[in-house]
Amino acid sequence: FPEAFMAALMTSDADDTERLAIEIVECQHMGIKVLSPDVNESFVEFAVVPGEKEIRFGMAAVKGVGVGVVEEILRARKDGKFKNVEDFAKRASTSKVNKKAWDSLIKTGAFDEMADRSDLLFNLETIQAFASKLQKEALSGQTDLFGGMSTVESIQPTVNIVTAPAKHTDKERLTWERELLGLYISAHPLDNYDAYFSEQTVPIVEMTQDIDNKTLTIGGLVSSVRTIITKSGTKMAFVKLEDKTSETEIIVFPNLYEQVGAKLVQDAVVRVTGKVSARDRDGNLISEVKMIADEVQVVEDDELRTYESNGR
Repeated sequence: FPEAFMAALMTSDADDTERLAIEIVECQHMGIKVLSPDVNESFVEFAVVPGEKEIRFGMAAVKGVGVGVVEEILRARKDGKFKNVEDFAKRASTSKVNKKAWDSLIKTGAFDEMADRSDLLFNLETIQAFASKLQKEALSGQTDLFGGMSTVESIQPTVNIVTAPAKHTDKERLTWERELLGLYISAHPLDNYDAYFSEQTVPIVEMTQDIDNKTLTIGGLVSSVRTIITKSGTKMAFVKLEDKTSETEIIVFPNLYEQVGAKLVQDAVVRVTGKVSARDRDGNLISEVKMIADEVQVVEDDELRTYESNGR
């Protein structure tokens, strides 16, 4: 059962996002789908979905959601799956499932089957206030959390979820996944660039020691930028670039930085041409191959829209 093996492997590497990312790609190659966390389906650890070639993300692997929070959710779920967000708010203890846990679970899609992420985030304080009030009243005997009407209140309390005035973008939702899960699950920011990059660039994974000093064009998403001031007082940058296959560091020297530095921001999609650098200052081969950039171009949405695939 490869799914069970991969789920166990991912659970053991839950704190190592680099290993997790590699294992998720391996799952894709094996035809195994890795699903987002879900308050009705997930457990503490990564788990195989019964009868399916699918692995559900473990809730304890979400930043801001500890094992204690997940155990409380599982305890509440023993009485049956949560019907909706209101039902979850009634049954899961507010003292254990705090605002940070709610926020992280919403942002990583754990409530997607019940409501829209933007709406839930917009109403989060209202939902929490509702849950807190209801649970306090239950403790004092004023309401019955498990279905019965109380003698004090003739109407079962509900929470009104208002539609958010503005919806978060797909890009923002993917950024949340990256921040809280350490990687992208529901999609990848470069999904729309597949044809473009397959024809215009070389995959980063192919940047190896064997092609040291060769000129290549690669493309991907800027994940971080570190700038330094040189001895002559000019700026240069070390840019982490990732595509769907791997990541690398791009070295942007002052002359080029002066031209493109303002465009080198996190989450920018760029195409870079430069020389592969697989040696240190002493000429020894290094494992982490880098690129010295000669040209950097931001791939704008307009260019992507008007791009005509040539199939090569």
